Order: sequence, then C-alpha cells, then structure tokens
Amino acid sequence: MRSVLCIVLLALIAAAYAKEQTIKVKGQIICDKRSIRNALVELREHDTFDPDDTLATIHTDKDGNFQLSGKEDEVTAIKPYIRVTHTCDVQDRATCHRISDFEIPANFINGAEYDMNFVNLNLKGHTDKEVCN
Repeated sequence: MRSVLCIVLLALIAAAYAKEQTIKVKGQIICDKRSIRNALVELREHDTFDPDDTLATIHTDKDGNFQLSGKEDEVTAIKPYIRVTHTCDVQDRATCHRISDFEIPANFINGAEYDMNFVNLNLKGHTDKEVCN
C-alpha cells in the first residue's frame, strides 16, 4: 500500500513539473531517386521507462511529401524522431517491409519547423530494420 502511494505521489509531482513541448517537421520521402507515395510516417518521441509515444501519423502524398506536428508534456526535454514504414530496398515486398527511424535535432523543439528536405531511404546510417510476416 505504501509503495502505491509513493508511485501516485511521484506521478503527481512529475505532472506538476511537466511542460508542453512542440515539434514540427516536413520533408519528402524518396527511394531510388523517386518519390514514395503512401509511405507511413510517424512523429514519435523516445521514452526511457515506457514505450515511445506516437505524436502524429500521416501517409505521404502522391509526391512523397509529408508534414507533421505534435506536442508532449514531459519533465525533461523530448527526443523526437520520425519513423517511416516502407518497402524501399526490400527483397520480398509481398511479405516484408522496412522501418527507418530518423532523429530530429533538439534545437527544433519549441522552435521553427524542421525541414528534412529529401529523406533518402537508400542511404544507411540511421536506425533501420526489416520486418517480415
């Protein structure tokens, strides 16, 4: 009982000190120098003790463009990123897809919109994994 009260008290204190933080991002998804339409783009935020939060989702338009904004109440600075689910460079497009994560610089939190310009899914160097059913 005492541990439950401590957890509730800590949650109330954290909620009292949490501040709203916003992030805005846009870009164009490409693969093999071509725009990728209908790719799922998620604006997410890293969490330490629980699953990452999804702040917004959208599918790219016919030209591969996306624009997302979201907000989150956190005690510490948020660590935003976008997650793109796609089939670029996948061997078996019928049963597999790739999930690519791209970090958003911290200086865009509560500031100007982050323009990623072209998000090239052929380039490696970001967090990337292939998932097959």
